[in-house]
Amino acid sequence: MRQALSCICLCLLVILPCASESSSVQLSGFITDSHGVALSSGLQPRVLIHWDASGTNIGLQTNIGIATDMSVQPDTQGRFQVQIPPGFYDIFVSAFAFSPKCAKVRVKPGESTTFSAKLQVDGLVTKELADRPF
Repeated sequence: MRQALSCICLCLLVILPCASESSSVQLSGFITDSHGVALSSGLQPRVLIHWDASGTNIGLQTNIGIATDMSVQPDTQGRFQVQIPPGFYDIFVSAFAFSPKCAKVRVKPGESTTFSAKLQVDGLVTKELADRPF
């Protein structure tokens, strides 16, 4: 009996992580300037991913989400990609000297989702630092 219980527990330890991995889907995209040029790492572009729990209190089972916010830095081509559980997410994109961009995204089970942002140079930064490089 004890051996059977150990075997069942071992099976669950193997199966449960696999099940949670398969419920993750890909969120990817590109972060560029207004001309379509990838933002350099010197401008420190960031993509902040925040889960929105809307609907979970009424039984929406496809809004699993993440427990803590996730921050991703795009590669040199402006691309990013992460594996996250299905759900509603607020995506916030920022970079030095650019106005941030934010949007709500719905990541559905079994579907890859793309979110891309073209950031505009911020007028306040341009005004304040017009005669200096930023």
